[in-house]
Amino acid sequence: MLKTLAYPLAIEAHPEDGGYLAYFPSLPGCQTWGDTYEAAVRNAGEALAVFIETLASNGDPIPDPTAFDGPAALTTGGT
Repeated sequence: MLKTLAYPLAIEAHPEDGGYLAYFPSLPGCQTWGDTYEAAVRNAGEALAVFIETLASNGDPIPDPTAFDGPAALTTGGT
């Protein structure tokens, strides 16, 4: 049976660099960038999917989401 996991998403504004860093605290190394907040969120969804697919294809365990006091969470289905 497949389960759906919701991973908290953190977004940091970096005005000096002209964009936003998006990362998943539960998934070290799963991060991306966007010129706008919306682009960072969209790119984070793509990064999450690739990250989870890579873990699964390598036979690595899929980490459980951890609590995070942040503005958004993205989900992935099928682990």
